[in-house]
Amino acid sequence: MEDFTTFICYQLKATMKKVEKYIAQQMAEFGVNMAQSFILFSLLEKDGSTLSEIGNRSQIENSSLTTMVDKLEKEGLVERRLYAQDRRVIKLYLTEKGRELGQKILDEGSKFNKYLRNNMGEATPQFLEALNRISESIDQLNDQQKTKKIR
Repeated sequence: MEDFTTFICYQLKATMKKVEKYIAQQMAEFGVNMAQSFILFSLLEKDGSTLSEIGNRSQIENSSLTTMVDKLEKEGLVERRLYAQDRRVIKLYLTEKGRELGQKILDEGSKFNKYLRNNMGEATPQFLEALNRISESIDQLNDQQKTKKIR
């Protein structure tokens, strides 16, 4: 029997669990979680994004996104505004407080990213390429599964 702890998915999960724990400790200082920080990062890149755009960019499901945005709005970090050209569309904007906090968190995230890259050394580009290939191939598998279920 093959040892499941040697499976790639197990190793990815075990490593990500440690990464998430470390990041959660860092984010607690700022009063946000990792997913909420991704929302702030998305808005730092493109303020005035729709919730769908933010969800796609940050890999957060719509059902979770609304709750997270509610909390960020309550904390005075973001604000929702109706889009003038289509009042059904809501865009999200950083407040000044949100922009400052987002930039601080991004700076910390960049430091941790540099730490990870330094630990990976020269293998970093190949590793990232491999992760992208895996991600794309899993997307294809999921699409195939959906097609099978429809038939």
